[in-house]
Amino acid sequence: MKLALHGGSPTLPETHEFVWPRLTARHKDAVNALLDRTELSYYGREGESEVLEGMWSRRLDGRHTLALTSGTAALHSAFYALGAEPGAEVICPTNTFLATLMPLVQTGATPVLADAEEDTGNIDPASIRAAITERTVGIVVTHLWGHPCEMGEIMKIAEQHGLWVVEDCSHAHGATYEGREVGSIGDAAAISFQSAKLVFAGQGGLFATRDREVFERAVLLGHFRVRAQQDCTTDLSRYASTGFGLNYRMHPLAAAIARVSTEDMDELITQRHARLSRLTERLSAIPGLKTPVTRPGCHRGAYYGYKLRLSEEWLSVPMPQLVSALQAEGLDVHKPGSAPLHTTAFFTDETVPVFQSHEVPRRRYKQGDFPTAERVWSQSLSLPTFTFPDEAPVVEAYADAFEKVYTNLTSLKDDQ
Repeated sequence: MKLALHGGSPTLPETHEFVWPRLTARHKDAVNALLDRTELSYYGREGESEVLEGMWSRRLDGRHTLALTSGTAALHSAFYALGAEPGAEVICPTNTFLATLMPLVQTGATPVLADAEEDTGNIDPASIRAAITERTVGIVVTHLWGHPCEMGEIMKIAEQHGLWVVEDCSHAHGATYEGREVGSIGDAAAISFQSAKLVFAGQGGLFATRDREVFERAVLLGHFRVRAQQDCTTDLSRYASTGFGLNYRMHPLAAAIARVSTEDMDELITQRHARLSRLTERLSAIPGLKTPVTRPGCHRGAYYGYKLRLSEEWLSVPMPQLVSALQAEGLDVHKPGSAPLHTTAFFTDETVPVFQSHEVPRRRYKQGDFPTAERVWSQSLSLPTFTFPDEAPVVEAYADAFEKVYTNLTSLKDDQ
């Protein structure tokens, strides 16, 4: 069957565009109820934010939780509250979204990058061990695309060296590692409720910690007056009237949307796994395609991204040409958006103009420093995270299109 790129009929008659989220009447009713009573800002622990925090505290084994403006704000709060500061080093994955570690820049701490595991793409515990110095104070991990990091080994490393651990759970709502939900394992956690996430607020995030003083420091960083007076019970309460400088309060409308999507979360996870399990079943039967792995003892939860790995046979055709061929068949596929961070300008340039009067604390890297992360990224292709029953026929069409392109790899090579 001739490829659409070569003049044949596309697998999908109409080009598929993945759309997320799907707002329901319940989301709209929750927002309209706030508008009707002019509930447009919170100064304390109250309203939809308080309900949302309670829901996540229960999920995360009773941890102290704080609703914030974004997952990035939650990460900044975690780093600040745990003691990231000038002269300190924090070990971070190179294979992650920028927000996992860039807030460290504002604390003055130095992000130190580590390589990825071959199968999951998550931070490699062996690379963490190799990066530890006398300046290391902590580790931040990302449960990438929903797959939990190897938390047993990571927490063992942290305990041996007296380090704290921050979990970035922004891809992994509801994921579990050996029966524990991610976000309840490390010293603190950050979750994003940005609109592409399974639990969405438009913009929003959540900070969680098991330590009361760490929680109060996070409150003081982004809150003041009423909320700080409510939550600060240690000696830090003397600073409640001013806080420590920022306003990270979540908007009530965002909190309402996040509350409803949290209520729907477990059902949506079940539906998403049904669709993606079928996609995996079909794609696994096509030679040269490596579908996402899920290790024993792990559950992917929200499964934020479905990343397919391509073999050398497939990559004998340049990736841009493969993407063009698949898109011509009507598929919404593309290269992953975040290249390994050690290849980006912040980590490779001679100087970086973050501060006007002094150089930002950082290490410089170059291509080849973290070969596994580079290889994982170069082989990966992003597919939609199909969720709803009405997307089942589209899942089948996607698999059909990959089969069609595979049988035509030779003709694509001839185009070169």
